[in-house]
Amino acid sequence: MKQSVRTGLLVLILLVSGISTGLAQVLEGRVTDATTGAPLIGANVLVLSVQTGTTTDAEGRYRLLLPRPGRYRVLFSFVGYQPETREVVLSEAGPVRLDVALTPTSIEAPAVTITAKAQATDVLSTPQAVAVLEGDALRLARGMTAVDALAQTPGVHLVHTGTGIAKPMIRGLTAQRVLVVQDGIRQEGQQWGDEHGVEIDAHAAERIEVVKGPASLLYGSDALGGVVQLATEGPFGYDRPLTGAVTFEGASNTRMGGLHVEAGGRQGNWAYAGNLTFRQAGAYDTPRGTVPNTGLEERNGMLQLGYENHTARWELAYKRYRARIGFFEPEEDEATEETPDRYRIGEPYQRVDHDLLQLRSRWRLGVDRLEMNVAWQQNRRREFGHEEETAMPHEEEGPSLYLRLSTLTSDLRFHHRPIGSLFGTIGLSGFFQRNETLAEEVLIPDARTWNGAVYVFEELVLPRLTISGGLRWDGRRLSVEANEELGVVAQTRTYSAFSGAVGLAWQVRSDLSLAFNVGRAWRAPTLNELFSRGVHEGTSRFEVGTPTLQPEQSLSLDGTLRWLRPRWYLELNAFVNRIDHFIFPRPTGQRDPDSGLFIYQYDQAQALLWGGELLLNLGVTEWLHLHVGGDVTYTENRETGQPLPFSPPPRLITGIEVHRERWGPASEVMLRLGPTLVADQRRVAPEEAPTEGYVLWNAAFSARWPLGAWQLVTDLTVQNLLDRAYVSHLSRLRPYGVLDPGRNVQLRLTLQLP
Repeated sequence: MKQSVRTGLLVLILLVSGISTGLAQVLEGRVTDATTGAPLIGANVLVLSVQTGTTTDAEGRYRLLLPRPGRYRVLFSFVGYQPETREVVLSEAGPVRLDVALTPTSIEAPAVTITAKAQATDVLSTPQAVAVLEGDALRLARGMTAVDALAQTPGVHLVHTGTGIAKPMIRGLTAQRVLVVQDGIRQEGQQWGDEHGVEIDAHAAERIEVVKGPASLLYGSDALGGVVQLATEGPFGYDRPLTGAVTFEGASNTRMGGLHVEAGGRQGNWAYAGNLTFRQAGAYDTPRGTVPNTGLEERNGMLQLGYENHTARWELAYKRYRARIGFFEPEEDEATEETPDRYRIGEPYQRVDHDLLQLRSRWRLGVDRLEMNVAWQQNRRREFGHEEETAMPHEEEGPSLYLRLSTLTSDLRFHHRPIGSLFGTIGLSGFFQRNETLAEEVLIPDARTWNGAVYVFEELVLPRLTISGGLRWDGRRLSVEANEELGVVAQTRTYSAFSGAVGLAWQVRSDLSLAFNVGRAWRAPTLNELFSRGVHEGTSRFEVGTPTLQPEQSLSLDGTLRWLRPRWYLELNAFVNRIDHFIFPRPTGQRDPDSGLFIYQYDQAQALLWGGELLLNLGVTEWLHLHVGGDVTYTENRETGQPLPFSPPPRLITGIEVHRERWGPASEVMLRLGPTLVADQRRVAPEEAPTEGYVLWNAAFSARWPLGAWQLVTDLTVQNLLDRAYVSHLSRLRPYGVLDPGRNVQLRLTLQLP
């Protein structure tokens, strides 16, 4: 069977590659300001279907060589201007000239998505709802964790355990149903645990994309609710032999201090980059006092090396994440007036080490392109019950819990040449994974997992309509080792699933599009859902697995309206998602006699989630902007008619921004102020308590200052400006009556080399 699949794929690739290429075609032109007619220097010109691009010269001119005659979609973009997508037909008659005048705009909207499809494409032709965070907006939104930057993104919520652990929730789904991806590699770190955060440096991402809704077609199991992709600055992002930046940061609430250093450069065909991050944060404050043992320490780093010639590009990266995180114990008082040493991390605490080695390559095979992405990663998660006085020493005593997860992933994508107006990708992906329990406490049995997949993604690009879709097959084998303590015998399980999606994006006008998408996704049950039997400290429950669980199957329908004008950007999303065999912990009403905790057993039912999101960015004047965003998600267990656990409450996010190009010696000055309104959550699962609504005011200020050859970037943000006492419905500490953080003033100073 496997040999037949490989042979069929090879034949298909050769057939597609065998189409004649023709002679290189020339596309040239000029990009100017639509108001003044002045040339735009450094404007981006990207031919989406073949991923070929360039920038304009000092006169605003560009020139591109394309491999064959045909119809192409070309994206023109420049900071401070409304992006334009134009179609052009190239023939063998000679060069084709395409001049474009971009309209100035004070509103920023995403021009390109790299996650929603198999290759980068313009957002207006994307059938799924996509959120993009980059540039100044991402820099100002950075928080304690890598995903804290998404806290104000409509449709995305965060499940917090204190300030050091956060998990993204997309449209009511989180944990193993939302796939976190870094530079194309799925992050594997025992993410089924409620107290297990994302093991990625908060400074690493230069761009974050969120695909809202099922994305199993490209990403396989676990992308049931969506995908969060964090893209780091690659070594080829530098254009000189050596440059860099140093960032100093501090936060008042946790008395956090941090240092981030990055450097990189490029010489000839070679490029290189590296960074280091050191952070220490103490226990966090609430309006009623300090929550003990919620501190955090991090030591992170990354090294990258790249080589590029006219036919290929190679990138090798090593990433290291190391953290020590304190856990608040419910038996203690919620807060104290004084904490002898807020930085002391006592028992219990968690030590997390995550290593990732990645090789990415890209080849141009005439008109076709081949991409390979291979990575090895190992996650070591240790929980200690004894105290530790110094920062990260060599532990003499062994951990009470030690989980080691080793994962090898691979993804091969062949982007075939355009066949008329048809563009597409054929992909092969797979991973091998080994779970090991290496300490006395046992939560899950040892196991090995093999997963292989083949998929095809195609899109038909018409003048005003883009139709896209594809099909994927996954096969998975799970080999479980015997474990007497859990009552598990050695066994092997196999799963297989078909995933697919069909979508269309209709560009009613050049600035208005309507998009619809139907997607089928799946998720295999995890080891803890199948075989756990014992106390899970992160959830304060005694959990019992169910070996007969079936894979979850999801069917989702999305609708999106995008309207981009010089003065505003409006986006409206609506969705409905039905999940068969939804897995959840069902309360039994009984207590474990030893721990005293309530017993929960994993069960399955039909689930339904529906809702929508709103985003409006309005430029009242060139210097005054208004931002409004919001989301609502309803969840239901179809068998009982009750909501699912941890359903996010409705939310409205607002803000007013004042922009000044110059203010004395400062440039790019921005001041923002606005409230986030969170409604009551009365629709709760049987074991949950309702929560009251609240209003949080937030503020931010940023500016750039010249310092000789250097530049200083100052970012000042204030969360919970009025020090409001509140409890988030998505806080893991909520059942113990623990408040969320009070006022937090965060300052970042970044020195940038010229």
